[in-house]
Amino acid sequence: MQNLQTCKSCKRINTNFLRLKKIFPKYYNCPIKPLGIKSSKICVVGLAPGLHGANRTGKPFHGDFSGDVLMKVLENHKLSTKHCKGDYKPIYITNCVKCYPPDNQPSLNEIKNCQSHLIKELRSLKQVKVIIALGHIAHNAIVRVLSQRLTSFSFSHGKIHQIEQGKLLIDSYHCSKININSKRVNVDMLSNIFMIAKEIAYKQ
Repeated sequence: MQNLQTCKSCKRINTNFLRLKKIFPKYYNCPIKPLGIKSSKICVVGLAPGLHGANRTGKPFHGDFSGDVLMKVLENHKLSTKHCKGDYKPIYITNCVKCYPPDNQPSLNEIKNCQSHLIKELRSLKQVKVIIALGHIAHNAIVRVLSQRLTSFSFSHGKIHQIEQGKLLIDSYHCSKININSKRVNVDMLSNIFMIAKEIAYKQ
């Protein structure tokens, strides 16, 4: 398995990075490392870095619309990627595709190329109890890397799956601007997902 920071598995993405480095020389324009604490009981998996979000800042769900929505929800539920002081609980955030794909549309091969990185991450989260999939693609990627059958785990917003012993998968629509503006999902719906996840992960 290639190291994430030196990974060159996807020709189309790497060619696009060369173009982006000329257009946006101050952007990160590299594979994006996960954010958060390995001891977290909750893991959030999104699709891919946004062009002007994580691809710019180098941090998943930072710097764009979807990131602002997610961070607001995390703050409301006292979930933090930085610390776990007081009432705050640690959380881990990543994407199933680690690099910004052209037009924010990863190919199936690019999703599969990134599976080894997601496998390594999920294996390293020894205490994780709940995985939140933001979107159908993230859902499918999680099911695949956990060696489960897609036909046994259909995506549906709010659905809770027993994906492994002691580990649950919760589906949510992605908090993208398109989904918010089209009312497919709203902040209250997303907030409810995290409320359920926190209750499950930290129940006594």
